[in-house]
Amino acid sequence: MLKAIILTGAVAVALVVYFSLSLYIFPQSYQSIEPRKPQAIVTDVSLSASDIALGQALTISVTGTNNGEDADMQFVSVGFPNLTTTDNIKILKHDFDQTPILIAPGELLSSEYSDTDSSVLAQYTSIESFSRPWEAGKTYSADIEVIPKTEGRFVVFIKSVALPHSWEQAHYPQDGTLDQQKEFVEIYSVQVTKP
Repeated sequence: MLKAIILTGAVAVALVVYFSLSLYIFPQSYQSIEPRKPQAIVTDVSLSASDIALGQALTISVTGTNNGEDADMQFVSVGFPNLTTTDNIKILKHDFDQTPILIAPGELLSSEYSDTDSSVLAQYTSIESFSRPWEAGKTYSADIEVIPKTEGRFVVFIKSVALPHSWEQAHYPQDGTLDQQKEFVEIYSVQVTKP
C-alpha cells in the first residue's frame, strides 16, 4: 500500500512538473527563437524570342535561387495573364524537387503568407515550380513552352516566394506590378504577329 501511495505521489509530481513546463517554460523558449530568413530571388529569365508568329511556341527558361537561410519551401511562379486555358502549356524540363503545378483559372490560390492567410480564385493560367525544403544557396530551374492564342503583346509574370515568409526579402521582386494574388511580379513580354 505504501508503494502505491509513493508511486501515485511521484506520478502526480511528474504531471505537475510536465504541465508547468509546457505552459510556462516551453512557450517562452519557442518564442525567443528567431525565424529563419530565406531570400528568394529569380536569378535568370530568358525567352526564346522577342517576336513570334501566331501558332508558334515560345520557350521560357526561369531560374530561382535562395540567397538566404534554409526555406521550408520556395517556389518560382510563371503567370500568363493573357491565357484563360491550360491546353497550350508544357513543362519541357525542370530540376525542382517537386513536380511543377499547372494552375487553371478558377482554382483556389493562397496569398498574404501570414496568420490571416487569404485565398483568391485564379483569374489566369500559371505554373508554380517549387522545392520543399529549399536549402540556402540552392538553385533550381525550369523550361516552359507556351503557344499564345491571340495576336498582340503576350505577357509573362515571374516571381519567387520563400516560406517562412518572415521578412520582405522572402519575396522577389519587392516592388513593381501586382498580380492576381496581390504580389509583386517582374513582367516580360513578346509580340505575337500574324504568320
